[in-house]
Amino acid sequence: MFTDKAIELVKRKAKKSMCRYRIGAVGISHDGRILKTTFNKPRFYWLGGGIHAEMEVMRSCGKNLKSILICRVNDTGKLLPIKPCKVCQEKANNLNVKIYSVLEV
Repeated sequence: MFTDKAIELVKRKAKKSMCRYRIGAVGISHDGRILKTTFNKPRFYWLGGGIHAEMEVMRSCGKNLKSILICRVNDTGKLLPIKPCKVCQEKANNLNVKIYSVLEV
């Protein structure tokens, strides 16, 4: 379903994050094109909140978005398990978008 290019791209994006949990996301269109790549970004340094990568993809891609591939890595680049939070999952359900983890594909 996801190309090797998309998987490598989401891994590289996750490594660029400055957050405690390094997460990357890639938005895929209905015809298989990569629409957006991003990583989570800090929002409130003193409160620990941040902008979720998958939410940023959903906000910017519009109706052509079909699925999102997410990835979490540690400081050395090792893949770690991840699932979307409740809010992101509800938003994805409302938009009929599927969210997949790199470890699941």
